[in-house]
Parts: sequence; structure tokens; C-alpha cells
Amino acid sequence: VWAFRSYPALQDWTSSKKDGHASNAYLLIRSTDTQKTMSALKNVPEIQEIIGTTGDSDIVARISADPRENLLESVVTKVQSMPSVLSTETLPAFSKY
Repeated sequence: VWAFRSYPALQDWTSSKKDGHASNAYLLIRSTDTQKTMSALKNVPEIQEIIGTTGDSDIVARISADPRENLLESVVTKVQSMPSVLSTETLPAFSKY
């Protein structure tokens, strides 16, 4: 996770996008089957980007929803209920410096 925390911000993911989603977060996912989980994540409309990685997490996803409460609903009901997902950690995006 240390390497991910030092990763430079490439975009301002905290502003509203053309899809109207205003609240953004990074989702760190540990999985028993990375490919299966990544395929399932493609079917979650709130997931904006999916990246396979190494380290403590297997997948990093950027998730967007409006209002902010829908982020929790997306994470809990859609992502955490996937059989191949072991755990998630949600990192809200507040601003870019």
C-alpha cells in the first residue's frame, strides 16, 4: 500500500465528470481470483477504472457515485458481495494538490 500512497495524482477525480458522478473514491480490493473479480467489476456502473496491481491489494478501482451515500451502497452491496472478493478498503478522494 505504501507504493500506492506515493503514486502521483494524474487527474482531478474529485470534480464532477461528464457522467454526472460527483463523489469519487479509490477502492483497494483483495481477491481470491483477480481475473474473475476484474470481470465482475466491469458490470458495476459506478466503477470508472479497474487496475490490476501487486502488493497488499490485488486490484485498485476508481469508483464514482452521486450522492456520496451511493458510494457506500456500491461498495457494500455490489463489490463486497462478490464471491471472489476477500476484503476492500475505501479511500475517499477529496482534492488534488
